[in-house]
Amino acid sequence: MSVPVRVLAAAALATLLLAGCSDGGTSINDQMRQGDQKGYVAGDGTIEALAPEQRDTTISLAGTTLEEDPWSSADHAGEVVVVNVWGSWCGPCVAEAPDLEQVATDLQEAGEPVQFVGVNVRDTVANALAFQKVHEVPYPSLQDDGGRTLSQLQGLATARPTTMVLDGQGRLAARVNGQVDASTLRGLVDDVLADEPGAAG
Repeated sequence: MSVPVRVLAAAALATLLLAGCSDGGTSINDQMRQGDQKGYVAGDGTIEALAPEQRDTTISLAGTTLEEDPWSSADHAGEVVVVNVWGSWCGPCVAEAPDLEQVATDLQEAGEPVQFVGVNVRDTVANALAFQKVHEVPYPSLQDDGGRTLSQLQGLATARPTTMVLDGQGRLAARVNGQVDASTLRGLVDDVLADEPGAAG
């Protein structure tokens, strides 16, 4: 199955425009080898969209929300899950917050089987909760627990922000390495929904 044209077009545009704050991956490994641990580097804004037969990575995510409630992707089996890795200190995370809120709200109002969840990193709970309140984030976020929750993403979310779309079987179906806009995210989610068993058309 080929990647839909709108995703390819969005990917080309996003490669030019999107950026993130990275604290892992090749760039940081290079810095460590150089003894030059400077912290955060720009993400490259790449978009990955995988057809069902290409999805060979399954993600199981569980943790404690900022409100101290347990959360697990296992409770959302059969739903598309959008995972956004963010920090209140990250400029691109702040910039993309309205787009995430818009897509999450639109999909909820449309009754689509989609669950959003954030994974907060390098933040205090107080700062993260303040961010959620200011930006009216309509979905839960998991607490920073020293990297244990983040490690469940199998090294696939090294940039800040990173947004991942998991299909109803928990398989990685799409990923944005850096800031995402509403139209790109909605296109990725709609494509995954269209591939789900029982989807119309």
